[in-house]
Amino acid sequence: MSSCVISEVAGLKPERDNPVLLGFQNAEMGYKDDTKMQCFRAEDTNRATEDSYESEPHKSSRMALVVSEQQVYRGYLGEDVDADRLNTYVAVRNKTTGKMRLIQVETCTMLHSCYDEADERKFQNASDEVDLTMQRKFAGKAGLRALDRMARSGSNLDVLNETIHDSVQTFDDERFEEDNQFAKGKLERELMLASIKPPRNPKAQTPAELYQIEDMVSEVVLRQLKTVALDLMQKDPETLSMANIYLTNKVKAALQSKEPDSEENIEVIITCLVMDALCHLIELRSRSLTLAKLSTFSKELDAELKRTFAQANHHKQLKTKHTEHKALSHYLALAFALEKCVLLVDQIHAGLNIPKNDLVKFAVFIGGTYNSTKNTLTLRMTDDSEGKNSLGRSFVGKRRFGRGKK
Repeated sequence: MSSCVISEVAGLKPERDNPVLLGFQNAEMGYKDDTKMQCFRAEDTNRATEDSYESEPHKSSRMALVVSEQQVYRGYLGEDVDADRLNTYVAVRNKTTGKMRLIQVETCTMLHSCYDEADERKFQNASDEVDLTMQRKFAGKAGLRALDRMARSGSNLDVLNETIHDSVQTFDDERFEEDNQFAKGKLERELMLASIKPPRNPKAQTPAELYQIEDMVSEVVLRQLKTVALDLMQKDPETLSMANIYLTNKVKAALQSKEPDSEENIEVIITCLVMDALCHLIELRSRSLTLAKLSTFSKELDAELKRTFAQANHHKQLKTKHTEHKALSHYLALAFALEKCVLLVDQIHAGLNIPKNDLVKFAVFIGGTYNSTKNTLTLRMTDDSEGKNSLGRSFVGKRRFGRGKK
């Protein structure tokens, strides 16, 4: 790397919005789509009042908020213990001039909003210590391991105190470990199935409105794919080659129509471009997604699918069975949208290198109904748990009942 010259150091000033480095004490990225998270700067009006500031001058009123679909995290800027002893900077380098700017970063520890309701339940007196001792006495092996993990990580116990206490009263010593493992396994399977299923439109009134490409691909990538679709109209349709013959014929039909640049045809082409990348992902043999090329039409789409469909909670972008199942579910959801909710099984199956039973199984999982006489799949406004239960049997083993040997 060539040498750089630091041309400017941007420190913290009241009138300047410096970057904020957020740290989460009890949270991790899991099955949620990180593109749907929103971050905000805010001010705690209660702390900002003059009386409050005089009584507690060390407390900051400036806040950082992170909002996902159902969770809210908040933190106060300037209250970190290490902030006075350590300054953190990010470096921005201009490749042309070789100059570099150092911008100071504020740090903020984020806590879940449930902590706001738990201020009165902290272990501050002898009765709380007695409760903790009783929990350790009756929690069993699994409960003790959970308490030890929380003690080692320094996590707050106030939020989980009531949950552990209720669990101790619900399960006896003989059943605690077995039932706790079963409940944990059931929760993991529920989360896995939920992460596989494509997002549904909560305002859908008809099956045709259930799955929309806007809910599966970010707005930035959709705008870029629209440009790609318009560029394809300038080329010879006969030279077009997609991941399978089904998608190729769909795009050619749109390009050779009377009005190829109509909104309907552009949406068809965009949908096919996303399905093309998903098809490459499904049939990819390598486990590593880093060097794989999922889309030959859009680098932005390629990068987003790798980030969205890679194995969750892993530092590398890897393809697993979970990745393949999730990609297949999204592919079939877009196919339903493309075919007005009715799929010809042989037509769709011809474009995928998977068993026919898997295609039918995952189509039913996202709301399809199979007609063996007509060999078709029809999307219906079914109960969300119906398809989940049908696919869940493929992942869930039988539970063994009865007491273990003493």
